[in-house]
Amino acid sequence: MTEKPLETGAHEPQLVRGLGLRSATAVVAGSVIGSGVFLVAADISNAVPSPGAAVLVWVVGGFISLVGGLAFAELGAMLPGSGGPYIYLREAFNQLLGFLYGWTTVLIVQPGSIAAVAIGFAQFAGYLLPLSPFYIKWLASTTIVAFTVINLLGLKKGAGVLDLLTVLKVLALVGIGAAGLWLPARHPVALVDWAGSTLPGFGVALIAAFWAYDGWNNISYVAGEVENPQRNVPLSLLSGIALVGLLYVMANLAYYRFVPVAAIAASRFPAADAARAMAGGWAVNVVIVSVLLSTLGCVNGLILSGARVTYAMAADRALPPELGRVEPTYRVPSTALIVQLVLALALVWTGRYDQLFTYVVSISFFFYGLSAVALIVLRYRRPELERPFRVPLYPWLPLAYAAFTAAFFVNAVIEKPVESLCGVGMVLLGIPVFLWQRARNARQATPPAPSSGPLQGAARSEPLPG
Repeated sequence: MTEKPLETGAHEPQLVRGLGLRSATAVVAGSVIGSGVFLVAADISNAVPSPGAAVLVWVVGGFISLVGGLAFAELGAMLPGSGGPYIYLREAFNQLLGFLYGWTTVLIVQPGSIAAVAIGFAQFAGYLLPLSPFYIKWLASTTIVAFTVINLLGLKKGAGVLDLLTVLKVLALVGIGAAGLWLPARHPVALVDWAGSTLPGFGVALIAAFWAYDGWNNISYVAGEVENPQRNVPLSLLSGIALVGLLYVMANLAYYRFVPVAAIAASRFPAADAARAMAGGWAVNVVIVSVLLSTLGCVNGLILSGARVTYAMAADRALPPELGRVEPTYRVPSTALIVQLVLALALVWTGRYDQLFTYVVSISFFFYGLSAVALIVLRYRRPELERPFRVPLYPWLPLAYAAFTAAFFVNAVIEKPVESLCGVGMVLLGIPVFLWQRARNARQATPPAPSSGPLQGAARSEPLPG
């Protein structure tokens, strides 16, 4: 199957459904697995100073992400357009709530994530080839530009690169985990020993774990380009999250079997220290190459998916419609990709990506919880919509996920009040932008283009020709 330009005539070019199950799963796993699994064991060990509790953090984080994935699987199969939670919150509640999620994602979360992961890639490259701070930023910027260009050349190009990099980094994590579990342990891990760990500390540790797990919902951003989305969106979500969770638990068990928890807590690069303890100095280079592959794949996955939120909002005229332009030859949201590129590069060179992303990470999970509530609301308000996948144990699993994300947000406010409240402020800054765009639409008095999806205003896409 190949991408072909749409014979549009008087039509506007639209996105194409060109992601099969394999590529959709790669969007999930490829957007999640970056540098986090190699680094955040130190943050987790500082919050919960026992290997058993630290491993439990990864298990709980993976389980909660999977429960969230179940909710998104029903929503994505029911509303298979591009935009993800922007669409879910808009349809279940109101346009403002959907806009605030999209505003935060488009302006901060996605470009901030791209910048942070690209800088991480460049910093790890510095382990192999020493780089000054200027060249780290230059390499990060070049990486973002290169993957944006690839994605501008068509969905198949971006997805093909993502497939390859995802396979390579999954194999790398399998190798690290298998070696760590097969070789004789230097520090046997007692999984039921949680000495010194507290419930608030466990909550703080989950913040670090969720940073490593974050990105699983990116498939909902590109649902409008997934073939047979009613089947492939749920399958890719659940299989991708389950795969990532298994790899993360294996890798962290390997770390703690070879490095004492206190040493991991003090380490800048826990995965490298564990590799050195397992097999010597050469294994450290293997880990560094693994991180480079992981971060490259993550950058590509974030670039591919993030621009689709901008596209969906522009298709609704929640943002200026010019941002929703689809390039007629390659059928990608070219303007959205370029705007995302500019924002990510600005964050790389100003160095504000870490601060901005830290400010909104807890808010992101609050919106994820609201999306689970949206599922319940839509079951009540729109019972006629086709639901090829239904969350098991409804409504208890969506309610449990929403309750957890609310508790997670409250704990983040208590433990990190400045960062969390700054995040709330950044979200609320979207209100005047929403009002301005609504007034602009009213002045133009031009209705948005009709949706091809089950609900008016959802981002449009077509089956891939050929």
